[in-house]
Amino acid sequence: MSTAGNVKILVWLQFFTIVLAIIFAGLYINPKPTAACGKLDGILYTIENSTVLVDGQALKEGDTMYGVEVIRIYRNRVIFEKDGERWEQRVRERPNPNWDPKEEDEQ
Repeated sequence: MSTAGNVKILVWLQFFTIVLAIIFAGLYINPKPTAACGKLDGILYTIENSTVLVDGQALKEGDTMYGVEVIRIYRNRVIFEKDGERWEQRVRERPNPNWDPKEEDEQ
């Protein structure tokens, strides 16, 4: 096979490699959304006055959002409660199904 033929094959291989990399990068960068609300964006922890960021809104212990109450804030997790059910959630973890605001809107 000639050198020109080898160059053509290498160019096509590079082209397909780049196309596949772009496709997979798009899937990785833009994953399917896991939930519409209840995403724990961050924890601002202090011994006396901790705050959590849920969907971009700052909440303290005792605050309620979508019918979900902030029970306790720890350095690496938060305890929430809704309708007597408690759960813990960490930053960027998939939100619990109890975060669904539709139930709150119907009441």
